Amino acid sequence: MTQKTGKYPMPDMSVPPENLRRILIIKMRYIGDTVLVTPLIRALKAGLPRARIDVLVNRDTAPVLDGHWQVGRIWQFDYPRAKKNPVRVLPLMKQIRDQRYDLVIDLTNNDRSALFTRISGAALRIGYYSEHRLRRKMCYTHVIDAVLGDGHTTDHHLKPAALLGLPVSDPHPELTVLPARAKAVEEKLGAAGIGPNTPFAVIHPGARRWYKSWPPERFARLADAITETYGIPVVLSGSPGDRAVCDRIAAHMGRTPLSLAGAFALGELPALISKSICLIGNDSAPIHIATAVRTPAIALFGPTPWAAWYPRREQDKVIAAEYPCRPCGHSRADCPLGDGYCMGSIRFETVWEATDSILKQHLGKDL
Repeated sequence: MTQKTGKYPMPDMSVPPENLRRILIIKMRYIGDTVLVTPLIRALKAGLPRARIDVLVNRDTAPVLDGHWQVGRIWQFDYPRAKKNPVRVLPLMKQIRDQRYDLVIDLTNNDRSALFTRISGAALRIGYYSEHRLRRKMCYTHVIDAVLGDGHTTDHHLKPAALLGLPVSDPHPELTVLPARAKAVEEKLGAAGIGPNTPFAVIHPGARRWYKSWPPERFARLADAITETYGIPVVLSGSPGDRAVCDRIAAHMGRTPLSLAGAFALGELPALISKSICLIGNDSAPIHIATAVRTPAIALFGPTPWAAWYPRREQDKVIAAEYPCRPCGHSRADCPLGDGYCMGSIRFETVWEATDSILKQHLGKDL
């Protein structure tokens, strides 16, 4: 986590709301990070109802915001393409500058996002503290004295709203489920044997980093326990890259699972999760999508700083492995303290107790 080297005073801002008609939020990070921007979008829209709010996100995260009722335009940054040939990003920069934004809020806080912020030409450009003094001076008109990881990420994202003097009524993320996506998901579930009125649970065992994953054997035991206790199916979800771990889970199960990894596009994931009773997953995007569509999430955290990322609705449950060596974020092929040292310390019984309490409440069974 980046540490500040000195106190950077909170800037004073007094801007007439009628002067802020075009706003751009920049968040060029991962899917979960993008979902956690939505509380800021809501706060801006509530406080500045006449403003159009656009977002600039990475191309592979954009589908999760499709159809969001408070988002105007979704600009997409193709990082792999830009990395190969930086000149290819120039048309996007020109398009953004041509919008004549009144306010740009950079939530990414890296060199690329700072450059987009500066090139936008907006009169007001809000960024966050950085050790790069030149970036602070050249790219932003207002700098917020905060770094990612100090407190919850959503609260970090909401600081520009406070700077603008806008109240925050709801700090939880929110996603829109498009009717067409809901219908497509319903059809795919129907083809797998799950009818429109059939309750089911979702297990999403994948994670962006291997060391954030609960052991597949325990996910398998959990899926069996759900089906045996409540008689409902369990859907194993994930991207095409998660098929291998879903296959490992299936191989350890006593019952035949519904392994649908790769069957749902990212834009369909909110619809899938919204139809389920609950989602159980590692520290990855689906736990944020679940809380954004008001589906209870059982979130499993290991080496990452869970206090900055956990789902916060009252119905959500967080289970974290606490060790003095976290957050590690190492990129080794193995943990120097052993593969089972961190996520492996989360007991099956703990996860089952959390899952059972949600299922019992939803299904109305006293077992």
